[in-house]
Amino acid sequence: MRDKRILFHDPDPHVLRVAERALNATGSQVELIGDKDALSRALSCASDQAGSCDLIMLNPDTLVEDSADWFGRLEELNDKAPQTHLVLHTTAPTEEYLPLMAERRFLRNMIAKRDNPIESDELIITAQKLLRGDLFGLQKYLLWGIEPYRVRICESAHKPEYIGAVARYASLLGCNARTVEMIETIVDELVTNAIYNAPRTADGEAKYARLSRRESVVLDEHEIGELQFACDGSYIAIAQIDPFGALTQDTVISYLNRCLVKGPNQFSEASGGAGIGLYRVFQSLSKFVVNIDPGRRTEVLCLIDLRLSMRRFHQMPKSFHIFVSNSAANSVGDSVGDSNLR
Repeated sequence: MRDKRILFHDPDPHVLRVAERALNATGSQVELIGDKDALSRALSCASDQAGSCDLIMLNPDTLVEDSADWFGRLEELNDKAPQTHLVLHTTAPTEEYLPLMAERRFLRNMIAKRDNPIESDELIITAQKLLRGDLFGLQKYLLWGIEPYRVRICESAHKPEYIGAVARYASLLGCNARTVEMIETIVDELVTNAIYNAPRTADGEAKYARLSRRESVVLDEHEIGELQFACDGSYIAIAQIDPFGALTQDTVISYLNRCLVKGPNQFSEASGGAGIGLYRVFQSLSKFVVNIDPGRRTEVLCLIDLRLSMRRFHQMPKSFHIFVSNSAANSVGDSVGDSNLR
């Protein structure tokens, strides 16, 4: 990525040092910015084709006093230079940053700062995915050499077997009962989505979404999804892949935002959950990643940090990423109707 240019902003010198080492390791040209005036000048240059950059990573926590102005400038930058990717790294809780993502569709990636100022691994992974366009793969978020277990998702009657396979794996890792229970909840929702909500007809209509979840479904060969799971000692990661790519950025953020702002009790299970399942999954994670190739493939990645106590786990902010393939990035919000997450 030697021909790529990254602009990284944060007022904390320690964070800048971490970012400098991590992002320079990608081979990109990296510009570090620590104050608002320099950021203002850099954004103005980025809006100009002559001074364009490929990726901007900035800390919005220090811009809250003039947030409307700053986000207005970012929106203007997106209009003038849509090829420039934007990533926010923040200490803000989910309830604060999800409304921003709902209001501004160009915001897709939030890196949560946690015990350390920022995780260099997540910086590198996010930068490489955006700049290379290589979006898919659970292994990107784990130590090199980890190969995930793979289970074909074929029919609803086998759901207890799918859940049991991941739960047994977590138990073998030494995960406590509460963590195993969280993992079971995640797998239950992901498998349900792969069977009932992901499949589409040739016309792009949801095929099984209106069926009762008690009604048995056997997927056709071309509808079969995949469940993957692995651990590198720090994170346990679970992925659901389907061959339809029907999930949209707007739907994910809308459902999460409504649930987090209003609370899960505001929604009826009778209507398919209206985001309840997605809410439950999100609340059980450290990192939530959605990779979308519209009309072709969706990959939902769920990562749990095993290094944290349960109390710290629930206190920590969550990273949230939505990556959309370049071929349909401009139309993803309108290309498909219902989501494949409920």
